[in-house]
Amino acid sequence: MLQEVFRAEFLANGLLDRFLFVYPKNRKISGWRREERNTARPDIMNQWRTIINRILSIPCILDDKGTTVNPRILTMSDDAEEYFYEWYNGIIDAVNAIEDDANVESRKMKLNGHVARLALLFQVMKWATDSGDMQYIERDSVESAIRMIDYYEETYRRIQEAIVINSIGETKEAWLSLLEDRFTSGDAVIAGRKVDMSRRIVYYALDQLCRLKHPLIEKLQHGVYRKLMTKNTDAPCTIALSSCQDTVQSSQSAKVQSATTLKSEDHE
Repeated sequence: MLQEVFRAEFLANGLLDRFLFVYPKNRKISGWRREERNTARPDIMNQWRTIINRILSIPCILDDKGTTVNPRILTMSDDAEEYFYEWYNGIIDAVNAIEDDANVESRKMKLNGHVARLALLFQVMKWATDSGDMQYIERDSVESAIRMIDYYEETYRRIQEAIVINSIGETKEAWLSLLEDRFTSGDAVIAGRKVDMSRRIVYYALDQLCRLKHPLIEKLQHGVYRKLMTKNTDAPCTIALSSCQDTVQSSQSAKVQSATTLKSEDHE
C-alpha cells in the first residue's frame, strides 16, 4: 500500500509530511501465557473507559445562537513555552544552515504543529487521570509530545527508506544507470530529467541512498557522489538495487508475504 499511495509526486508535494507513522522494529507476535486464574490483574478496560468518559464529559460551549463553538484555549506555562521554543528554534537553526533549498525537508517545518497538538492531548489526559489540571499546558506535557514526535520521525525514516528504494529499484533504476561511477548532483539532476524525476526527488533520493544500512552511493564532498555497487557484472545497477529490495520488503508492514521469501540475514 505504501507504494500505491505514496508515489514520487506525493513525496515532492509534501503530502507525506502530513502523516505520522507507527511501525515497531520488533514485529514478532508474543505467545500466549497461561497464568493462574486467581492472579490479580488490573482492569485496564474500565480504567480506560473512565478516562475517556471524563474527557467526553467536558461541556461544549456554544454561542448565543447555538451554532458556533466557543473553544476553551489552553496556553503553555512559561517554562513549557520556553522549552517548546528552544526545541523548535533548534530545528530552524538546522534548516537555516542548509545552503541548498533542495536539501531542506519540508516535513521538519510542520513538526511544531504536531507537538503542540500532542502536548494538548497529554495535558488533557493528565487532567483526566487526576495528575494535572487544565489551566495551562505544562512542561512535562510538551516534553512527552516531543518524545513521541521523535519516535514518529524515527519510524518515518525507516518507512522512507523502504519507499525510496522500492521506487528507485522498480521504476527508476535507469536513473542510476545513466550516471558515471563518480558524479555530481548536477549530473544526477540531468539524468533524472530523462526518467521523469523532478529535481527535488533527485536530491531526496541522493540523500536517502547515502543513508541506507547498505548504501548504494557515497557522498564524497558537497555535490559530489560515488556509486557503491558491484562491478564487473552485466547489470550492476539492477543487482545492487534488487539486493537492497530484500531488506526493504522485510521492513514493509503493508505487504503480506511468506516469511520464507525473506533472507534471514536481511531481516531487521
